[in-house]
Amino acid sequence: MELPDFARPDVAGIVIRTWRTDDQLRAADAAVKTWRSRPWPSDCLTRSVLLGEDGRLVMHYEQWNSHQLGYRLVDATPGCSSEIVIVSFGVSKVARQRRLVDLMRAHVTPGTYLHASTDGAGVVAWTGRDTWSELDELPWVERLSSQRFRPHAALAHSSAATARSA
Repeated sequence: MELPDFARPDVAGIVIRTWRTDDQLRAADAAVKTWRSRPWPSDCLTRSVLLGEDGRLVMHYEQWNSHQLGYRLVDATPGCSSEIVIVSFGVSKVARQRRLVDLMRAHVTPGTYLHASTDGAGVVAWTGRDTWSELDELPWVERLSSQRFRPHAALAHSSAATARSA
């Protein structure tokens, strides 16, 4: 199973994008084909594509050595999980984002990676289990999504021409 290397020391920023499509596999394969055939920006380190178990969601997870991007890794609990669940929460203030990260840290399982948005508006967890149901009761937290994914392909900047697909 090809997954991003969350321990990579040169990652300063992360871009996470999801979209819905009627032809999930075709969209994912087209993205990988494009990545393989075109030059990458020099500060883009890795690109991964995951498929939502709903059959319609596609997620791109990109690691960059630029830190003005959408997310930064703020907590890592290494471990192995056969499941990938991406859980996202929104908040209205940076101080609340810090508090939300602290609350989430108390309930992480092995293989959980918490990402804080650089604009202070949310937190995304890459995890094996969604263990944060109690957060739904907090008036200052909005659950945006909780979706299961499976890896499809992962490419690294230096190996884009020879990347492997699942």
